Amino acid sequence: QFIRQHAGRGHGPARIRAELRQRGVPDPEVEAGLEAAGEDWPAIARDVRRRRFGSSPPGDYAERARQARFLQYRGFSADHIRAALGPGDDIEP
Repeated sequence: QFIRQHAGRGHGPARIRAELRQRGVPDPEVEAGLEAAGEDWPAIARDVRRRRFGSSPPGDYAERARQARFLQYRGFSADHIRAALGPGDDIEP
């Protein structure tokens, strides 16, 4: 429940993992919970980016870096960030 709640808030797996470890949850339980949650982390990262920065992709390198830093702070991995910033991001599903 904690994982789904925080994923709904736009937090990525790294941030959720760190928060659970701070609360004293053992690593095997954290990893099992993240796997069992079945979240689509790249899709969540895309949604978080769209809510914060709009639907159009970053226009230049500086803006791309700024958005990547934001997503990294939220707890998304490099793969999730690349998926969120990649080409075709402005296409609605």
